[in-house]
Order: sequence, then structure tokens, then C-alpha cells
Amino acid sequence: KTHSGAIDPHFSPDGKSVAYVSGNDVYVASVDATSDVAVTKGGTDTRTHGVAEFVAQEELARSRGFWFSPEGDRIVYEEADTSKVEVLTIPDPSHPEQKPYESAYPRAGKANADVRLGIVPVRGGATTWIEWDRARFPYVATVKWTRGAPLVIYVMDRLQQNAELLSVDTKTGKTTTLVKEHDAAWINLDTSVPRFTPDGKQFLWSTERGGAWELELRDATGQLVRKLTKKDFGYDSVVDLDAASSVAIVQGSSEPTDARVFAVSLAGGEPKPLAGNAGESVQATFGKGHDVFVTRYATRGAMPRYDARWVSGGHPPIEIPSMVEAPALPNVEVTDVGDDHYRVAIIRPRAFVSGQRYPIIDAAYGGPGFNVVASDASRYLFEQWLADAVGAVVVAIDARGTPGRDRAWERAIRNKALDVPLDGHVAALKALAAKYRELDPSRIGVYGWSYGGMFSAAAVLARPDVYKVAVAGAPVTDWRDYDTCYTERYLGLPETNAAAYDSASLLTWAARATPHRPLLLIHGTADDNVYFMNSLKLADALARAGRPFEFLPIAGVTHMLVEPVMIEAVWSRAAEFLRAGLRSNVSDPSRQ
Repeated sequence: KTHSGAIDPHFSPDGKSVAYVSGNDVYVASVDATSDVAVTKGGTDTRTHGVAEFVAQEELARSRGFWFSPEGDRIVYEEADTSKVEVLTIPDPSHPEQKPYESAYPRAGKANADVRLGIVPVRGGATTWIEWDRARFPYVATVKWTRGAPLVIYVMDRLQQNAELLSVDTKTGKTTTLVKEHDAAWINLDTSVPRFTPDGKQFLWSTERGGAWELELRDATGQLVRKLTKKDFGYDSVVDLDAASSVAIVQGSSEPTDARVFAVSLAGGEPKPLAGNAGESVQATFGKGHDVFVTRYATRGAMPRYDARWVSGGHPPIEIPSMVEAPALPNVEVTDVGDDHYRVAIIRPRAFVSGQRYPIIDAAYGGPGFNVVASDASRYLFEQWLADAVGAVVVAIDARGTPGRDRAWERAIRNKALDVPLDGHVAALKALAAKYRELDPSRIGVYGWSYGGMFSAAAVLARPDVYKVAVAGAPVTDWRDYDTCYTERYLGLPETNAAAYDSASLLTWAARATPHRPLLLIHGTADDNVYFMNSLKLADALARAGRPFEFLPIAGVTHMLVEPVMIEAVWSRAAEFLRAGLRSNVSDPSRQ
């Protein structure tokens, strides 16, 4: 029996106990229920033990706040002091009698949680605090402690332009720098590294310091042994390390729409393909062994399947049966257009008739860190539904600012969170209309959610000459109201870079552009990521400017739609809005 409200339970390395968080402290309970020990003490709502703070979970891909040692005798835990972080409230407008939900949410330019790490025996006792320059490096991105290797942490400065991989002396808490990283724009995170060999003498590391992702082998002191991949390889992540065979298994592709699996020798040489070809997206998962792995195999012409494969290639892949009903394949084509070779997915309606012209819907995200174009049919099921519902051709575009090309392509979005993606999409749409006769550039709509919601609203506000109608879901309307870690990575601090914030703010554009284009705002009232106030502020600015718009608030819904009936209702309304704005009857083939 454990304490109530257990958070993030996970087993010790030997499987004999379970650690978890309850009441803001870390506990360790034996599996046979003979003991349940408080490992930390004194945790409070504003000084938590064992729980990752908001920005770590939301922006640094670190959901965990405590970790077992390889032997299971000690625990590393995070203490997060949020006493100086601004508290935002989320009331329920449909239940005003209820107390609003409160959350420590660090908005851009304001105070973050004060984070430190400690090491404590699993039976409880004194904490050994890990020492590093926390004032300079407040973000803890990665914590790893594997058998035979030192405890290491990867820490970053607030603007994420400098980072250090530190080795920890677990007896004293003192740290030694193994690797330093610097980027004048920002440093991307690869959470698959460091990956140590079992003897702790070497580790895998990845970096973009040369202009594109490269995988490196380093010794225990952090010195470079050799580079394992070239800049044009398209490295993505490490999925396995077989030190006995001196082989790393990695995912990557020189084509950003694909994903492939390769074996890379630690001794150097060309990567050996294991799974995947052009036009395919393959993801690999390894267990404790290094000889067999499971792949998720997808193409644009087939729904994903799962296979068991052998690294040696001595056996044919074995498909893992699925009982899931396969949906009808989307009608998707992937191409590249324009001088910049923008990758674009084109989804035509199933009732498409050659020789007729169709309106275009830009299925937008536009932000950094995510590609919308992939060799995976399952990515386009919603786009196919929308194309059929509206009677339009839906396009998904990866313009500058997206990953998978090179450092310069992605970093172009720095200080230009709105301008660069919008200019890229406009250029791609013009190139598409020139290449495909069936696309009518006089009737272009756009929809998106979150960053895509911001992009969609910006499209009709800043470029009404191109976009005729927009559906904007949960948009960030002023980046000063979004979180520190994400926003400052791309825009810097608002007090020193106000111009970048103003140019990317929808509030700046609310009263400027004419003619007025139809705009539908959709936002959940309980959104704890992009707060509901974002759409309220935009609605207020539009109303004051005399601009017509429609607003669909969704009571009690957070950042994503999950309830099937609400998903159907919201997107049916969005499709209707786009259809009306585009007058979606196909046009005469002679129309220019």
C-alpha cells in the first residue's frame, strides 16, 4: 500500500521497489508491500520534490523529476521552487460558483522556477546537492545515470544559446564539464544522447555546431574521438548502442520527408542501411537485446504496419498482426516546389475531377520543431476528410523555419516568428498554382491549431491579398503571454527584443489590413498551454477595429480536442466556414 495520489511511479533497476511522488515528496515502496519510505521531506506546493517543472515538461521533453541510480540504492531528484513564478488562473465560465484552477505559468520575460538537483539514499537521509552555475544555466534539459557510466546532466542558459554537459561526482555533488555547446540563435535538444558504452569509457553525442546535425563519439573526458556521420547524412536520433559489436543504430534521412534506420560503426565508415527507402518513414524500437528490433513502417501509399526485424538481416521481416480497422487511404502526393524546394503534401478530394479548378486550403503549422510533410499516409487522414468535406485541395507546406534541412534553414525563423513562415507559405502556394493547373490561387483558405492557429489568423490579417478565409484554433496572439522557454528560444527577451515580439503579434495586425477576410476563432476556455486570454485579446482588438469575425469558445476544453463528439462538432463547423468563405463549387476550367 502506498500513499494516495501517486505521481509518476516507476520500478527500481532490480524490479524490487517502486518510486513515486505523493504530497510533493518522493517515496520508495517495496513491491511486496513491506515498506514505504519517504525519500525526501519538506516538499510543498511551491517547493516540489521529484516533479519536473512546467517548462521541462512542455518545452524540454523532460517529463521526469526523479531517477534511480543504476544500482537502485540512490535517487536523483529535482527540487523546483515556484514561489516567484507568476500564478495564472483558469476559471470555468459555465460554473462561476467553482474556484478557478491556479497554475504557476512563467510568461516570457518573467520569473522561472528555481531548479536544483539532489542525490539521496533510497532509505532517506541527507541530500547531496549537485553543484553547477545555476544562475547562468537555469534549465536542466537532461539527466542520465546508466550502469558503468557517470551521472550526467545537460544544462542550458535561459536563452538556450549556451549549454554544458556535466559529469557529476555523486559523493560530493561537484561537476566537471564534458562538452560545451553554443549557437548564436538557439541550441536544439537531442534527448537520445548522451549514450554511454557500458564501461563508461566513451559516449555518443550529437551537435549542430558545424551547420547540420552530426553524430560524434567522445571519450569519458568529453574529448572528440571521431565524427560518425557527415553533415549531409540527415542524422535524427540514436535508438540503440551495441557496444560489444561497436555499432550504434540511428534514425535519419537526407530527405526531410523520410525516416530510415542505419547501423553506424563506432570505428567510422559509411552508415549501413537497415530499414527504409526513399518515400518511406521507418521508426525503430529496441529492447534490451541488440539483435532484434521492431519497426513502425509507413509510406504514402499504405497505412503503417509493425514488423520484427533482425539487425543481421539474416531473416526476412515478420509482420506483427494488427486488429485495427484500416481506414481508406488518403489521396496524397508529395512534391517540392519553388527555388527553395519547399516540401509540400497535396491532398485532393476523392471526387476530384481532372480539368476542373479547385480552391486551396493551407493546412498550416508553420512553427519550428515540426514538419507537416512526411512519407506516412496516416498523417493525412484529417486532411483527406477536410478536402472531401469542403470540395477543395488541401496542401501542407514545410517552409523555412522547419527542421530536417540544415541549421540555416531552421534558424531563419529567429526573431521572425510570423514573417518567415508566412512568406514561405505564400511563395510555395504561388509555385503550386503555377505547377498544378487544377489549383485556383484566387481562392485560398487556411486553418491551423496552436502555432498553426496563430499562422492562420495572421494569414488573413497580414496577407488578405492571398488568403480569403481562415480558421484559427487556440492561437498565440501575443508571444508575451506564452511561456518563457519556448518563446525566448526564438524571440529572445521581450524587454530587449520588443520589435520581434510586436512584429509577431496578431494584436499588431488586428487593425491594419484590408480588405477584411472571414476569420473563425476557436479556443478552449480551460486551455493551460495557450491560455484562453489569447483569443479574448484578439477578439477585443478586432472588435475595436471594426473587423468582423466569429468566435467559438469551447467550455471546459484544454489545448487539444479529445472528446469525439466535440471533435466532430468543431471541425464540421470549421469545414462549413471554409466552404462558405471559398465558395467551394469547382470553377470553370477556362478560368485564369
